[in-house]
Amino acid sequence: MTRTVVTDDLQPGYQIPEFSVTVTPKMVIMGATCSRDWQPIHHDVEWAKNRAGLPNIILNNYTQAGWLCRYLSDWSGPEGRLGRMKFSMLNPICPGDTAIFRGAVTGIGESGDLLWVDIDLIIAVGSNTATKGSARLALPSSPEAPSPWRCAEDTWSP
Repeated sequence: MTRTVVTDDLQPGYQIPEFSVTVTPKMVIMGATCSRDWQPIHHDVEWAKNRAGLPNIILNNYTQAGWLCRYLSDWSGPEGRLGRMKFSMLNPICPGDTAIFRGAVTGIGESGDLLWVDIDLIIAVGSNTATKGSARLALPSSPEAPSPWRCAEDTWSP
């Protein structure tokens, strides 16, 4: 792993490189099982289709949260520290779908050794937005600054 590098092009409007994954039934079921989400819409295809009116089993919110965190940490590197995140699921993500993760920097603020980066997030399936949200991520403010993982408790205010 390499240290997070803050560059001059990191400013509002900066587009985080896309990440995509083709969703499998196993991903949906294991994500729900690992988060102890026993709702049948996440593991029973017939129930999801016939009782819930869904196209298939669907990815749950905990799994989407984990993938959004992975998307952000893959981009920020090991020094990036998630301060907060919120999102809304607008359309289901099902097996066979290719989920495309996108992010855009909307704001940057510096506080001591921390650089706070505000990011708008989208998970798209084709041309449809399945999930949208936002996050606030802490990065070191300079190559010499300590990691946000080592900041004093009184300076951590996402």
